[in-house]
Amino acid sequence: MYKLYWMERTGAFAPAAVMAELDIPYEGICLDQHGLKSDHFRARNPMAQIPVLILPDGSSMTESGAISLYLAETKPESGLAPALDDPIRPRFLHWLSFAQVNLYETVLRYFYAERYTSDPAGAPGVQQAAGERFDRLWAMTAEAIQGPYFFGDRFTILDIYLAMLAAWHIDPPALYARLPKVGALVEATVARPAAGKVWRDYGMDQRTEQS
Repeated sequence: MYKLYWMERTGAFAPAAVMAELDIPYEGICLDQHGLKSDHFRARNPMAQIPVLILPDGSSMTESGAISLYLAETKPESGLAPALDDPIRPRFLHWLSFAQVNLYETVLRYFYAERYTSDPAGAPGVQQAAGERFDRLWAMTAEAIQGPYFFGDRFTILDIYLAMLAAWHIDPPALYARLPKVGALVEATVARPAAGKVWRDYGMDQRTEQS
């Protein structure tokens, strides 16, 4: 059985939702800040970041996007990850990578600005720039969404990942009002019985100062 280290409103939501959609059983191990800093957890992930997936053979896997893609490809018949010969595969990989490298990283720059400067006085500027960049990136993403899911009526792990990132916006309702396609994608994803339950269980429907 898989084991997933998780905390509320973290990147662990994505692989947890994928496993729920695929009906893959797993043991969830919820950590607090103390557990996150423990030697046991750091042995699994030296960066002390969530999520960490423990595979059935006992090995560890990190990075939410990579974990989600791996899990989806264990059940190719689900279509949650387009196959190699699927026409949408190139765009799927592009936007999944875009979400991880650009949207996710910009979230971190906004909420943890002090990590991105050696001058504490520079943190507010880092945060302001990140907030502006986050909105620009979402505008670019919205243009590519076909609706209701990213690829029209076809649901993939990209929808799970984008819904998670949208929930981390400093003002999600304002984001959805400004970019209705983003709001519709989140609504359609959360309306799914499996993903929607994980959404609530992982606190993605709550607002917090930091995600």
